[in-house]
Amino acid sequence: MQYENVIFPDSVGFQCTNCGVCCRDEPPDINLKEQQRIEAKGFVNFLEDPKDPSNRNIRRKKDGSCFFLTEENTCKIHDVKPSICILEPFIITDYDNKTNRIFVDLNPLAVINCKGICTGELIVPEVIGKAAQTIVKEFLEIVAKKTGLPVTDKKVSSLTRKLLLRF
Repeated sequence: MQYENVIFPDSVGFQCTNCGVCCRDEPPDINLKEQQRIEAKGFVNFLEDPKDPSNRNIRRKKDGSCFFLTEENTCKIHDVKPSICILEPFIITDYDNKTNRIFVDLNPLAVINCKGICTGELIVPEVIGKAAQTIVKEFLEIVAKKTGLPVTDKKVSSLTRKLLLRF
């Protein structure tokens, strides 16, 4: 299956069952734009270490789950949730910088724990695809800024690929 330049594994579907597994696994790290969208909804004091600009992790509750996970296993910020959360239960497994193709597959932890993974079509491939595109775009912008090169530079896309494969 494919959405624009995002390639999904064949015959894998997903329908969230609100089990909360992904939200208990590891709260996400977010970018500044995502932080601002969340703050615009009235939420404050949700970062793990707000004084450290390099630590962009959402803090955990006492039970280890994401700060925004409700008792009903829903997300308090569903309409502005970070791209990495939207991408779940998928992860970016490769980025072909020559063809601008993004390959996603199931998160190995999700394969074991997520009840929403099924055989068949994705319910909303464009939503998950756009999240993957956003993540790659943000990585490209970060690498470009750090290297002082334009986003379109081949070195930026090559370094971005290396980062994504470690991510």
